[in-house]
Amino acid sequence: MRWAGPGLFTFGHLDLLLGRTSLMAAPDPAPARDSFTLRWDVLMFGIYVFAVMPHATGIQAHEWIGVALVPILVGHLLLNWNWIVTTTRRMFSALSGEVRFNHIWDALLFVMFVLATASGLLISRFVLPTLGIAPMGDGFWRFVHTVSVTVLTMMLGIHIALHLRWVLTRLKKAPGLAPKTSRKEEP
Repeated sequence: MRWAGPGLFTFGHLDLLLGRTSLMAAPDPAPARDSFTLRWDVLMFGIYVFAVMPHATGIQAHEWIGVALVPILVGHLLLNWNWIVTTTRRMFSALSGEVRFNHIWDALLFVMFVLATASGLLISRFVLPTLGIAPMGDGFWRFVHTVSVTVLTMMLGIHIALHLRWVLTRLKKAPGLAPKTSRKEEP
């Protein structure tokens, strides 16, 4: 049985709590969870694309979309929490180079997201004033925001490339996205 992540209980967990020992008949929640995770990630990426286009959305929408990305990223982390914890625990033991690199890259990606978000809030013209907080509109934080978002966007592209095999596998299994096979009709 695989752990479904924080806050996600499966019937297998209920069986364990009730003292039932036979978990073999419990359905594997992984396909449904993977499909949901894929949809969540596509949503997150689409929202990110709009967030990095302030010239198209306007500054006010840009800022609020950036704020909306925070809970969406938290959801992404929670959906992948089992991998994060397991990989972190095994970081200095038996772990393939690819997984170790992915883990370090993902941690750096998170740091860049925090830096881009924090600097964006510090120079905010709409979000902070709405909360009654005066923004720090100086050039330093604007520079930090511009550079961190640029680096974050490049890193995100590499992150997606690193996980492309997972994405393509899930797309093949996703309902309505799998290629349909045609049968030749018999006369």
